[in-house]
Amino acid sequence: MRIRIAIPAILVACLAAATPAGAQSGVVVPNISAAEAQDIAAVNGVIGIRKIEFNDGAWKIEGLARDGGRIEMKIHPQTGEILRLERYY
Repeated sequence: MRIRIAIPAILVACLAAATPAGAQSGVVVPNISAAEAQDIAAVNGVIGIRKIEFNDGAWKIEGLARDGGRIEMKIHPQTGEILRLERYY
């Protein structure tokens, strides 16, 4: 149980420490949290999130749309702008 708490704490500490260096090395640290990315997805029609990840400098969300289809979106980590939205019926 302690390991489950320690690993996220270490990751958060590493990201916090990397923020100044991130600006110099090109590493993108998101201003928008995973919860905020989920909220943006929900406003845009996602009712069930299957997968959310921060990869290639953007939040990527896969889930179910209100109409029952599948939806994938990519969200900008600083502005919350939807960079890509694909619906599969």
